[in-house]
Amino acid sequence: MTRRDMRREATRANVIEAARKVFLSEGYEGATIKMIADSAKVSPGTVLNAAPSKAALLIQILKDEYEGIRDAGDRLEASLSGSVLDRLAGLLQVSLEAQSRHGELFAAAIGHSWRWTDPVYQETFEQMSDAWEPVARVVKDGVKSGELRAGLDVDAVTSVLEDVYLGVLRRVRREELDQAAASALMRERIALVLDGLKA
Repeated sequence: MTRRDMRREATRANVIEAARKVFLSEGYEGATIKMIADSAKVSPGTVLNAAPSKAALLIQILKDEYEGIRDAGDRLEASLSGSVLDRLAGLLQVSLEAQSRHGELFAAAIGHSWRWTDPVYQETFEQMSDAWEPVARVVKDGVKSGELRAGLDVDAVTSVLEDVYLGVLRRVRREELDQAAASALMRERIALVLDGLKA
């Protein structure tokens, strides 16, 4: 890496961190490129060199968040025992807690991905799917152990669980549920799905 490349990367990291702070303080809708530029002490053009749009800045921030969720899920999966329900509830709790800490950011990305055709938002779902690899492995283990029906399509089951998860996440935000209520709701919904998948 040349010095110029290192400076460019340092500027980009500074812009991403400024965007994170502005999004968290002003909300995604309230944030502007100018606010982010002022926070990073750069020009608006420099902000747009770091990411081509406000949406792209948000997705870059969430990429780091989803990587953290995936890493936490990988570590937790290795230590979990019990039924498929117990293990899935534990993994999804980690994700729910992480997304609740920065709910405004995740809600903006997920909500806009449903409304807009901008391909940048597709990346949000791809990042979420990557973070769900531990969940897919638990489902696969459940099929292998005989706790779940033989022949289940693991990808389809994981997609259904993602849909259930997003529904719970929406309720948590809308109803301002605390962590205990959110955990109970998540476990209840997962149990309903798993009851239909049992051997």
